[in-house]
Amino acid sequence: MEKDILDKIIFCIMSQNIKVNDKDKHIFDMLQAEFTLKAGKKITQQELFSRIIEFMGSKKDNFFGKLLALPLPEKDIRKIKALQTDWGVKTEESDIDTTIYWASR
Repeated sequence: MEKDILDKIIFCIMSQNIKVNDKDKHIFDMLQAEFTLKAGKKITQQELFSRIIEFMGSKKDNFFGKLLALPLPEKDIRKIKALQTDWGVKTEESDIDTTIYWASR
């Protein structure tokens, strides 16, 4: 049997449906639509999914690191909170927005 045909048979046997919640489906649909607008051509959901998996494969250390790092252990949260100090300056939300985002609300 040719390797190409054998690979297709194995893939068909291994493929499964996955359940996707409505929120994630909506985000996926929006990504598909955004790609279509930016590229000027349609992409199938299967192709988009394959491209996402391919991309994540090249970034898996970063991806797994973020997944494994959250939520922070209570011990680490206490360490971060211990770093907080009062500088005696009254700060408004708009000041924070301006400082961080260079824009006010």
